[in-house]
Amino acid sequence: MAKKRIHQIAKELDVASADIVFLANELGIKVKTASSGLTPEEEELVLLAFNEKNSTQEDAQPDVVETKQVVEEEDSKTEKIEESEDKAVKPSTENNIDIQIVEVPSGSTPEELSSIINIEATQIVGDLMSLGIMQSMTSELKDSEVESLLEKYDLMAEMVEKVEIKRSEILDIEEFADEEENLTVRAPIITVMGHVDHGKTSLLDYIRNEKVADGEAGGITQHVGAYKVESGDLGITFIDTPGHEAFTQMRARGANVTDIVVLVVAADDGIMPQTIEAINHSKAAGVPIVVAVNKCDLPDANPSLVKADLTKYEIIAEDLGGDTPVVEVSALKGDGVDDLLETLSLVAEIEELKANPNTNASGYIIESRMEVGRGNVATVVVTRGTLKQGDFLYAGGAFCRVKSMFDHTNKTLKNVIPGSPVDIIGWDESPNSGDQFVAVKNQKEAKAKAEENKTLLKDFDSSAYTVQSRVSEMMQLLQEGELNTINIILKADTNGSVEAIKDGLLKLSSDEVQIQIVHSAVGGIVLSDVDLAGATSSLILGFNVRPDSQARNMAQSKGIDVRTYQIIYELLDDITEALQGEMTIKTEEAVIGMVDVRTTFRAPKVGVVAGSIVTEGRVELNSKARLLRDGVVIYEGTVTSLRRFKDNVESVLEGLECGIGLTDYKDIKEGDVIEILGEVEIK
Repeated sequence: MAKKRIHQIAKELDVASADIVFLANELGIKVKTASSGLTPEEEELVLLAFNEKNSTQEDAQPDVVETKQVVEEEDSKTEKIEESEDKAVKPSTENNIDIQIVEVPSGSTPEELSSIINIEATQIVGDLMSLGIMQSMTSELKDSEVESLLEKYDLMAEMVEKVEIKRSEILDIEEFADEEENLTVRAPIITVMGHVDHGKTSLLDYIRNEKVADGEAGGITQHVGAYKVESGDLGITFIDTPGHEAFTQMRARGANVTDIVVLVVAADDGIMPQTIEAINHSKAAGVPIVVAVNKCDLPDANPSLVKADLTKYEIIAEDLGGDTPVVEVSALKGDGVDDLLETLSLVAEIEELKANPNTNASGYIIESRMEVGRGNVATVVVTRGTLKQGDFLYAGGAFCRVKSMFDHTNKTLKNVIPGSPVDIIGWDESPNSGDQFVAVKNQKEAKAKAEENKTLLKDFDSSAYTVQSRVSEMMQLLQEGELNTINIILKADTNGSVEAIKDGLLKLSSDEVQIQIVHSAVGGIVLSDVDLAGATSSLILGFNVRPDSQARNMAQSKGIDVRTYQIIYELLDDITEALQGEMTIKTEEAVIGMVDVRTTFRAPKVGVVAGSIVTEGRVELNSKARLLRDGVVIYEGTVTSLRRFKDNVESVLEGLECGIGLTDYKDIKEGDVIEILGEVEIK
């Protein structure tokens, strides 16, 4: 249930926050500072006590006056004593009330606090250590840590939310309006997606008659490439990605480049986790899907089973009465590839993809890199206008005079029409993937636009995304009736759990607010889940699974709310609260350290010991611990033994090696991850 901070209540009553803190503690409500929160019931209790106290004081006032008059008549000496006592008491009372309240943004670092309270950052770090809080100058502090620290300086912290800023909100994508008569049909832009090793790049290799995969490490695509192939009148542009991450990140920045997604599924392997993610990413983007069932030449290929499995994800093939084209291909032999290209041309025709070629060029940066002998190179896709050698461009904070342009075969181009990819040389710095590029009339304008964007972006990197701001904003929109859908990404330890929770969540939908499951799968919470959550404004729910280190850090930096549960009804209760606009931040436990298990060995009295390295935070003896394998929680217990070399120690800090023993647990394996937990006060 939502809590109201004490300083807000004090402001409404027009009294000092310290009075309310004192009154609450008198009533047995444990609060420390003005930024502590009260539940509606606690607030009501405090207000009743406050009103009663005020009315008692008002009733008693006439008696005080009469008594004072009697005292004046009887004993003038007593009056002097009372007056001197009043004077002596008055300053201390004022001191209690007049406490300095300092506004501190949530997640501030000691370095940032230093400029707010005018105390050296090194001293702040030292004082934190004296409170048992081990943090560096650039570590983000918890609200409770800031409050404890400021109490040491006789200050009261008022925690305020950091403003969330998105890059796409800072840099608006320019919209261009063209007359219908100026539009002509352009080549479709296709993104190839699917599970790893299902043959995405091999399929493109056959189409382009080149062996790009041979040059990649392990045959896995390491970077994004854009290629145009001759097919039909206009050709087809393919974007080959390392997966769906680049696709989603570009969408998160407002760049919807893709016209059609080709979903590659291996006929012998079927639907795999990344296949499901690719489907969900495509649906979230509202992009048409064409399925290429690959490896149909293998003896154990079963395209019919693939089609049947796809129906579970609302991808229904045309020959099963649906509207999704499914083409059976073999990237190795080339069977069915012509049919695939023909199908893509047909879908593109239905989509009526058009652009104005007779104007200044614009489009999107697919990727950028530094090449020896060429400098900054950006792969772009032109979506409007014709790009010419010598044009002046800007993209985000970068500008460019197009010195030369090359296609994927390294052939020099002079002009590039809409729907075509090209590598551009001539950038002053590498532009960001997903940024829009626009051609302008001269270098002065391009430079000015880039500088203007740089000014807008200068505070962007230090701008924080906070879970608090996202959740509070979402709750406010729900309460005001302006939000009618809650997007959810669900990860769990088993298929049974996924299905049970999905059913439970969907039953919570009402006429006012709908639950939308953007993506659900078995396994730990990973970076791609956070990317998708950012692009679709989703909550991430984990059941018996945890985020890995990268996913957790990215979620914190982007303000993505990741919630993990071990009891289904608690998960459903949380979402029920969300539907009512009352969901609050979960703060029952905090991960204070992450440990990678590098090896295991046996030790007397302890049993199996995990030879580990602390990758984040710290490990403390007797702290709670979770053992994760592939992101799934397989054990919860306590750190019963902690050693550095041959010495028993109380704690081990980040970057150091140690031996960890867990209470009554021996099945520790190399590659496992141990989460170290710290108890935090629930607000």
